[in-house]
Amino acid sequence: RKRTHLNPTQVATLQDSFSTNPLPDSSVRSRLARELAVTERTIQIWFQNRRAKARKVE
Repeated sequence: RKRTHLNPTQVATLQDSFSTNPLPDSSVRSRLARELAVTERTIQIWFQNRRAKARKVE
């Protein structure tokens, strides 16, 4: 499987969303997936990794 590379605009959108809600439900994830033209699974993994990173920093 190829690694998904998100562009800086996509990352910025995800960061904004994360700061509002680090645990989005499926409706929020699917909206983000449509907006950013990636799969909902990609969004799910991004949030999962971002939460892990946030825990690590603490």
